[in-house]
Amino acid sequence: MHITSDALADLLSARQARLVQSEELHIWLTDSRSLSRADGTAFIAIRTSSGDGHRYIRELYERGVRTFIVEDDFSAYLSSCPEANFVRVEHSIRALQRLAAYHRAHFDLPVVGITGSNGKTIVKEFLHTLLRPYYKHICRSPRSYNSQIGVALSLLELEASDELALIEAGISYPGEMQALADMIAPSVGILTSLGSAHAEHFASAQALLDEKLKLFVSVESIIAPLDYPLIGASLERLGLLGRLRGWSRTDRSALLWLEQSQKCGDETLLRIHHSGQVYEALLPMSDEASIENALTSLSAIAVLCPDHLPTAIGLLHRLRPVEMRLEVKESYRGNTIINDSYSNDLDALRMALDFQRRRVQSSNAKAVVVLSDIEQSPLSADELYAQVAELLEAYQVAEVFAVGPTIGRLLEQCRSFACTHFATTEELLGSSALYDLHRACILLKGARVFGFERIYRELSRLEHQTTLEVNLSAVRHNLAYYRSLLPRQGRIICMIKADGYGIGALELARTLEEGRVDYLAVAVADEGKALRLEGIRSPIIVMNPELSSSETLFQYNLEPEVYSLALLSGLIEEAEARGLERRPIHIKIDSGMHRLGFSLDELPQVLTLLERTESLSVASVFSHLASADEARWDDFTKAQADYLLEAHATLEQGLGYRPLLHLLNTAGLERFADQYAFDMARLGIGLYGVSPTQQPNLKSVARLSTTILQIKDVGLGSMVGYGCRGEVARPTRLAVIPIGYADGFRRMLSNGAWSVAVRGRLCPTIGNICMDACMIDITDVPEAREGDRVLIFADEALSLEQMAQACGTISYEILTTLSHRIQRLYYQE
Repeated sequence: MHITSDALADLLSARQARLVQSEELHIWLTDSRSLSRADGTAFIAIRTSSGDGHRYIRELYERGVRTFIVEDDFSAYLSSCPEANFVRVEHSIRALQRLAAYHRAHFDLPVVGITGSNGKTIVKEFLHTLLRPYYKHICRSPRSYNSQIGVALSLLELEASDELALIEAGISYPGEMQALADMIAPSVGILTSLGSAHAEHFASAQALLDEKLKLFVSVESIIAPLDYPLIGASLERLGLLGRLRGWSRTDRSALLWLEQSQKCGDETLLRIHHSGQVYEALLPMSDEASIENALTSLSAIAVLCPDHLPTAIGLLHRLRPVEMRLEVKESYRGNTIINDSYSNDLDALRMALDFQRRRVQSSNAKAVVVLSDIEQSPLSADELYAQVAELLEAYQVAEVFAVGPTIGRLLEQCRSFACTHFATTEELLGSSALYDLHRACILLKGARVFGFERIYRELSRLEHQTTLEVNLSAVRHNLAYYRSLLPRQGRIICMIKADGYGIGALELARTLEEGRVDYLAVAVADEGKALRLEGIRSPIIVMNPELSSSETLFQYNLEPEVYSLALLSGLIEEAEARGLERRPIHIKIDSGMHRLGFSLDELPQVLTLLERTESLSVASVFSHLASADEARWDDFTKAQADYLLEAHATLEQGLGYRPLLHLLNTAGLERFADQYAFDMARLGIGLYGVSPTQQPNLKSVARLSTTILQIKDVGLGSMVGYGCRGEVARPTRLAVIPIGYADGFRRMLSNGAWSVAVRGRLCPTIGNICMDACMIDITDVPEAREGDRVLIFADEALSLEQMAQACGTISYEILTTLSHRIQRLYYQE
């Protein structure tokens, strides 16, 4: 959508506007980190519980943006942003939605609104694959952009050439769907399923369904599975039952009747009836969710373009499981690999390049893209690769390896980046191109037929099949939750000591830096130095510094916690010898835990030392709560807070300025944010998905899994493992898995003290756990095969907290003792 800045103020019914220059706007930016070009960009400053876009206005102005949609009085920005246009609105998200609705209203085309508890993104992608031979130009929500902001951004991608739009709509709270329905204005609605996802804020399943059905009030047809009685009853109550179309396993009068689904390994043979015709097709998946999503997609096609249905059924064999995550892994020679197999089109490429650029900015690495032919695009090859070249230039890619017969056209377009063409993936792997890279961030973006997974395996530094999968999206979710507990201007320190609690400090630091956290914190100076060498620029506090590390502290701009008079005087001496001025330090107060820190009695000496020097400046004063998670110690917690407040007041008076104040850890945030939030809080184990007070709002961050190496049958009375400690009480099928106590899988979990999951069923350990392997009983999983994945811990029934309880310890200890030979795989959903 193109609109002038003058017209923008009128469209949004601005409360106040200051228009210095007329600008043609067509890029709508809500995340300051995603700026690719400033011309034509309007930044919408959105305030949520976890962040405030107004904080980045000056930064974006310096980068060239000249139009801002804001909620706050903009007078404070006029002197620093003299050439900026400001449009002040009541609510920034509603302003964005109004823009999207205005843009949507200019299109007369079928718009499919897709909602449901699960399967929205998968149905959208299935439809896109099956309908591409029928509609040349399809607009669809990027990835799972289905929120109040994501839907608006999806609709703003509509172009004049589009013939169909597939838009997801997701809700988490009552009252959210109406705004989405007003924007999308769908002509066809799809309800994929009704389950428990996002149901925690609704009184009942009926209330959740009623909210979702608000999307369909004005549609011509509603596509849904007919075998859910609640759906039909709700539509009848709302007067919408006559618009229902769908598929059924039992109702032969349904739009599609599934007569048979015969599973053959990982495939399913479907026998489908439609309008008197019988079709058979092979779906290359066998799980029930995929079968239902495929049938929902076919039902939608039968409504949208019934003459295309036979062709679509014939294309079912092309469907593949939708991989909705983007993976990050370490490679050799300081390289990082980003593997994005979600889809290979211009929109998906743009999002992957945006992710890569953020990683490059935080690591100073070289941006390299391995890109295959983009298949089934409606554009001519020249048009397509001209647009690809524009994207690569906009995201400042340094080098491209182009793989495939048609992508060679990119060579004619490259101006600011180097480009080497390879006809096949084999030719690329046979060259030295990838192996010559050093300190590069390598994005792999390829169509499935090119088999880029071979490149991924070849470049991976570790191939050990025991893998810790780390969900960076869950990290962001947990950070947002704890931020929402703080006052509006509250700052946050994220603890990533002990290699990020065993998760991996570098990738966490990059993710948190993107999330604009105020501080990172590590235990020792070496940890901070390692992050600085990898390009991390955020302020870093060192919680347990030693005087011997002072050179490292000062050289790498690390901010030490100071806990003793000896350390303080030593740091002053070292700083003055280097001619340093006002280097930040953080004063630790021992308020009752009796670990590190100053007592009130020592503060006069602290002030005397600080009064004599200009080399150090106190950035914050803090203490650590001993038992914030236990209500029986609440009086002790209050006493700690009172002690800290007295110490802070003493230091403030003596210093003549006010340092920041912080006390709360994760447990404190959960229980005392209203009382003791002060200026900052320190987020530790909660960031990793573990709540000391069992809060339900967190997402699990880590999932440990391995593989079955060998399966063998042993008879009754056989002995298993070292010391013959595992005696078989029945004819037993054993599996050997490559994880042992050297990996952090403890011996105390031997002989049934812990069970792992194989194909969704729990299988106990049997015999003693060895250094590098252990044995499990898979007798009750007869279909298990060598090579199957085995879950060690994940969430819910097999949680990290449960493993900690089985070991008589805490979750921190389990995570931090996981071996570095375990492969870390980072992904973003």
